[in-house]
Amino acid sequence: MCGIAGIISPQRDLVDRALPAMVAAQRHRGPDDQGRQVMAAGDLWVGLGQRRLSIIDLSPLGHQPMVHPETGDVLIYNGELYNFAALRKQLVAAGSVFRGTSDTEVLLHALVRWGSNALDRLEGMYAFGFFMPREGRLLLGRDPLGIKPLYVGHSGSSFLFASEVRAMLASGVFDARIDPLGMAGYLAYAAVQEPFSIVKGIESFPAGSFQWLDLGGPAVQGRQVTRYWQFPAPPHSHPDAASDSSTDESDAVGQLETLLNESVRDHLVSDVPVAVFLSSGLDSTVVAGLGASHMPDLRTFTVGFADQPDMSETGLAEQTGQLFGVQHSNISVTAENCQNLALDWLRCLDQPSVDGLNVFIISKLVREQGITVALSGLGGDELFGGYPSFRDVPRLRRAVRRLSWLPASLRSAAARLALLGRPYAVRQKLSDMMATEGDILSLYLHRRRALSDRQLLDLGVDAGGLGLNAHLLDPAVVADLPGDPSDVTWLLSVLESRFYMGNMLLRDNDTNGMAHSLEIRVPFLGRPLIDFAYRLPGPIRLPEALANKHLIRRAFGTLLRPALADQRKRGFTLPIKRWMIGPLRDLCEHSIQQLSRSGPLRPKGVKAVWSAFCREPETPIWTRAWSLCILGIYLENLKKVAASA
Repeated sequence: MCGIAGIISPQRDLVDRALPAMVAAQRHRGPDDQGRQVMAAGDLWVGLGQRRLSIIDLSPLGHQPMVHPETGDVLIYNGELYNFAALRKQLVAAGSVFRGTSDTEVLLHALVRWGSNALDRLEGMYAFGFFMPREGRLLLGRDPLGIKPLYVGHSGSSFLFASEVRAMLASGVFDARIDPLGMAGYLAYAAVQEPFSIVKGIESFPAGSFQWLDLGGPAVQGRQVTRYWQFPAPPHSHPDAASDSSTDESDAVGQLETLLNESVRDHLVSDVPVAVFLSSGLDSTVVAGLGASHMPDLRTFTVGFADQPDMSETGLAEQTGQLFGVQHSNISVTAENCQNLALDWLRCLDQPSVDGLNVFIISKLVREQGITVALSGLGGDELFGGYPSFRDVPRLRRAVRRLSWLPASLRSAAARLALLGRPYAVRQKLSDMMATEGDILSLYLHRRRALSDRQLLDLGVDAGGLGLNAHLLDPAVVADLPGDPSDVTWLLSVLESRFYMGNMLLRDNDTNGMAHSLEIRVPFLGRPLIDFAYRLPGPIRLPEALANKHLIRRAFGTLLRPALADQRKRGFTLPIKRWMIGPLRDLCEHSIQQLSRSGPLRPKGVKAVWSAFCREPETPIWTRAWSLCILGIYLENLKKVAASA
């Protein structure tokens, strides 16, 4: 696990100046080692750098940039390959000679021998840059779901890439200016939507893709980005075709047991201490239970509030730890500690996100216990139907179709009337959904929206004027999605994975874990498991169309006692809305004022969202107000970066 940085430019002095700054900006990602190398490529100079968090092979033989002893090819890489031992055997049989035992060296030899075809053989999370000096080419690649980040950007004749936006800014090449496209996606969904970043000129490299860069001329020439992985589709059949076949479901349960067990086993491989984030939820419980069968001395951690026991999961999690025989620890924090940590989090945001603070806090506390690697249950909800959207969206689809004879405006008005007395945010969201044509994509995206169309217009954000589609997204990111599929469960799984998980949860996991030099692994997203899960027909994944993770309950019932299986869904939830009207109020109001005065949004719209929160602080409107507070603070931080440039 590392932070990588690269710059290609015809100006040697720019490379020499920018590369050290890009590497230094990512020290938190890799406190154990660093490396830089500058090489010539025709008329260009290639600078590659890395910060290392040592996980596998702690010796200097894992140092990067790593150079192949025969070809001179160079690799910088961020991630973990969980099948590196099997790949190593294949490579040795083919004649490769290894010096160390790191997965980095395995990836280097794999790329030298197989080129971009190596990506289909990899099982893990990764983003890398692979330079071939003799051929004057550089290959960029990113894992199928985008677990590991990779940002890219052009400036004149220079091309840069890195693991974080802040590293790209540290180069001094990009102006510290907000990208209106990235901001629009953030306001709509409370997280920046790929391919954009929050900073103009910097974009996210697409997940499941690779690109060759030709370096033979006076400037970088990028070939077309190629997708090597797509979401597998289930067999095309009638939605109820598999519902009466118990054999098919039994086979699916058996495969899930095997694949997840193997994935957890592989994700535990490490030369440093490993633990599991253990909540009272199904997914982390299953990961801990399977992990304990492979690592008897496995450690598990639960974070809870000392002064708010009603929000704590420590009791149930501690019982789980005792039943599994692991070394369980409850970490108790106070609201005051969390508030101080919230201030730290706001000061070091890589990109704004409403949901990253909990990961930041948990990661810091677990890292302080001497842990370097933590396994998470992230992915279970997306793959196996744990979110309410799997239940609600199909219901809303039926409701819109029943009322299709009414004009959209009347459907929208009827929805507002039906929810009189409910919070404004709830009424507005249902109103927007009922105004759609009832297609799954539109209903899902409106359900995930943070701010409504009306609120965005009041803020001065106009999708059409920005060249975005009606959902505030780049039209290209939804171009390959079916509008009305026969398998609704499959499409919802893809949408949750691509948008909510891909644009928020995975990014937050990475940046907020690595802020404390903690690697977070996600065994539910192992390559064999995701290839299996997305191919499952909806009636097998969710036979009763309920958001209950049916297959996980069936496959791992022995690990899930009734006290866990029967509880309502919850997680490590912070009382942010209470802090916003309490100890963080001055900070929030300062941020809102700054955003109103000198920000890119209309002051009246900003103040309207904050006023609505002050009137109804216990309703979902708090997330909308919080998103504006975070944006205001991020803008202040960005101005400081610009002033110091």
